[in-house]
Amino acid sequence: MRSEALSFLGKGHFVPLLLGVLVLFSGSFPRESPASVREVHRPAVAPVPRGPSRVLLEEQTLRPAQGPLANLSPKEIQALVATNLSSLGPISVGRPNRGRLINGVSLPQVGGLEIMNSERNFGTRATVDSLLAAVAEVRAKYPNTPVLRVGDISRAPGGYMRPHRSHQSGLDVDLGYYYAVDARWYTKANAENLDRERTWALVEALIAQGSVEYMFMDRSAQTLLREHALASGESPEWVDGLFQKAPRTEAIIRHTWGHLTHFHVRFSDPEAQGTARKLAPYSRGLALATAKAAAPKRRAQAKLRRR
Repeated sequence: MRSEALSFLGKGHFVPLLLGVLVLFSGSFPRESPASVREVHRPAVAPVPRGPSRVLLEEQTLRPAQGPLANLSPKEIQALVATNLSSLGPISVGRPNRGRLINGVSLPQVGGLEIMNSERNFGTRATVDSLLAAVAEVRAKYPNTPVLRVGDISRAPGGYMRPHRSHQSGLDVDLGYYYAVDARWYTKANAENLDRERTWALVEALIAQGSVEYMFMDRSAQTLLREHALASGESPEWVDGLFQKAPRTEAIIRHTWGHLTHFHVRFSDPEAQGTARKLAPYSRGLALATAKAAAPKRRAQAKLRRR
């Protein structure tokens, strides 16, 4: 039977038979206009869930920036620590709750910011630059945005700072919320006074900078922002990944008691933290150099106390 079928096809009957089948069934398909035919040949594009466009990045090769100690010999590093410590840039030593800051960058008093304590506004370069960029983005989107109040970051030398356990190494910032009404620093946010639109824009802009490790925010404020984000059309998957759903759940935005009057942002700064790790073998020289740098300020403060 198989050999007879092959013989039939081999005699040239296959093409007419195929054409006959196509003609028979051609009336079963809808006729397409030239425009619709062209549409069929377009490559299909998978829909992209709506989210903040600035965090959807094109594929690129990322290379870590070389720090100030790159290509230096141990002898050269030791000399810089002893004679030119400031040339090494900001150095974030240790952990946020047990660390210090060397060569900290002062957050400038620019438009859109109100610094609550000028002696506690020192951070690493990534901390300061990320905050400035995020606030500028919010103000560009909403020109009439009121000032954002900035609480404690770190002292110039870092270290313990009352009443905080963290804020020791230039990576932690206390930020006020944006309010829909006139409100003072440390006003509790609620459904009546929270400017959800601007505060959510600030959260988005901070995360988009790429340096945020965590945000600590009261659960009730999280709920208000999450509802706003979803109502404005953000991707539910993206939003759910940001907010903490339950205790011990991994998320960027986490509940911590005491953060209804402000929220706490913890940044990472690979360069400042990496420099500190590379300087670990020179810790004794580093301690001497930082003490020497701080001596003039201590003498000036002592002179003021004697007056």
